[in-house]
Formats: sequence, structure tokens, C-alpha cells
Amino acid sequence: MLRVDQIISTQWRPTAALGLMVAVAALGCGSQSASGPQVPASPSAPSTASPSPPSPGSPSPPSPASHSLSPASDVSGTIESGGRDRTYLLHLPKASTRLQPTPIVVAFHGWPMTADRMEDLTHLSDVADAHGFAVVFPQGYGNSWSVPGGQPTPAQKAGIDDVAFVRSLLDQIGPEYQLDTSRAVATGISNGGHLAQTLGCALADHLVGVVPVAAPLPLTPPSNCAPSRALSVLEIVGTDDQGTPTFPGTLAFWARTDKCPSGVANSSLPDTAHDGTTVTIASFMRCLGGTEVTGYLVEGGGHAWPRSVPPSGGN
Repeated sequence: MLRVDQIISTQWRPTAALGLMVAVAALGCGSQSASGPQVPASPSAPSTASPSPPSPGSPSPPSPASHSLSPASDVSGTIESGGRDRTYLLHLPKASTRLQPTPIVVAFHGWPMTADRMEDLTHLSDVADAHGFAVVFPQGYGNSWSVPGGQPTPAQKAGIDDVAFVRSLLDQIGPEYQLDTSRAVATGISNGGHLAQTLGCALADHLVGVVPVAAPLPLTPPSNCAPSRALSVLEIVGTDDQGTPTFPGTLAFWARTDKCPSGVANSSLPDTAHDGTTVTIASFMRCLGGTEVTGYLVEGGGHAWPRSVPPSGGN
């Protein structure tokens, strides 16, 4: 339902709302129904990755990098977090399209899923190549994430601190690969989307926005959510998904958190994908720091990443 080229054509700038659009572009919105300055990197264990990182480039306003023949590259890396080796997949765009400094999207898989499956499911790497940003797919412990107050996943049962893991990951790969990890966008589906919501509360110093998919907040939103700065939020939920009833409350929570003016703008998107779905849009504009809070309710959509086959038994 959502045209990628129209959204991504907006140049990446160091504002929350525009930065968030990079992630929005990769989501599409036809869903098959079914179930400021760079933040200094903090010290962390050296990562083990292949291939070698690209040569450093001097900082400059976001613009396409010099046109070289360097192709896109994929890095499989490992860092230490909480006494455990944690892994990730990092996709770097080709030099001819790469923006400097390079924006990054962090994409969290559902439970049970893998980082590889998330890359295949979302096609975010393809969108990154076309528009010059990087995308990292972290791997969850036991193919899951630990979300405070969330489901009893293997990661939660093991006492994993995934907020600390993501912070260490961004602090490591930012300077190593010349990525702007002070203005990242966090997205994810289901259990991964709930982690993105949590990061919006706990890791706002590294983020400009969050894009949770099939992961609205519970009926009683977190009472201890105090982001260090306002973030743009895009929530995507299908009407056939069990989380639909909490969708309005989720938007209201983030609108209050971002101190948005009262009043919501409603619009819609037609079924341009010819999959039987339409999209109802609720938008809170002119929020604190120029942020926005937007909800996409996919009529006829299920527990799925837009324009993808939903994961079997995923959460």
C-alpha cells in the first residue's frame, strides 16, 4: 500500500521524523493476513567480524558517497555482552549510494526466528542498497528477546539484558563501520517489535524513532518509560491480529510521551497491492522536537510483516 520511492525520496536529515522514514520505506504496507552530535562510543569488547570494515571516511552532511565500484557487503559479527557471545548480521550499502554519515536501521526478529530469517522476510538490505543506509540484524538468545513484562521467552528466562546488548552493539559498530548510531531507527516484528518499544523508553539517546510491527503495547502501558529525548513512532498492526484492541492506547501513550498537541489527523491508503487490505492512518503531528506519532491499521492484515509470508508460529 505504501510506495517505497515516495517515502525514501525525502533526504535523511538529523531529525527524528525524517530519519524514521528510512525504516518506514522498507515496510511497504500491503500485508498478507495470517497469524545532533555523534554519541561517543563506550568501551566494549572487540568484535569479531568478516569481512574487514571499510576505510574510514571524513564526516560530512548526509549525501551520497563518492561513486566507486565497491559493492554492498554483509558482515557476520560477534560481540561480548553480559558474559555471553552475541552475534549479528550487518549489511552495508554499496559505496555509490552510501550516505555519509551513514544512517542505520536495527531490525529485530520475532520469536522463534533468526537474524537470517528477518533479513529474508523484510528485504531491508535491498532497500538499504537503494537508499544508502545500513541495517543490522541482531540475533536473539534462544531465537528470542527479553522484554520487561513481556512473554516468558528463553531470553527472559535466562535473565538476558537485551537493552545492554543493543547499546553495546551500536557503540561497537558505529565507529568501526562509520555509522551514525546516535540516530538509529529500531524496528521489529512481534517479540522483536516489543523490544523496539522497550528501546524507545530505555535507549532514546541512540535512536530517532521506533517502528514496531504487530507489537502494540499492553492494555496497561509501562509506567517507567522516560525517554531521554522525544522519538518518532510508527506503529503497524493488522485488524486480524490479537493485539488490535490495544492499538489506540499505544498511539495515545506515545502521543502523551512526545507531548503531541491534542487532535489526530486521519487518512487512508487504498488497496494498491491488490491483496484485499487497506490502511487506516492516524497521525499526531508537531510533537516535541519535531517528532511524529503515526499508526497504520492494516484492514484485513494479520500477525505479519507487511508484504511478506508470516513466520510460522512466530511471536
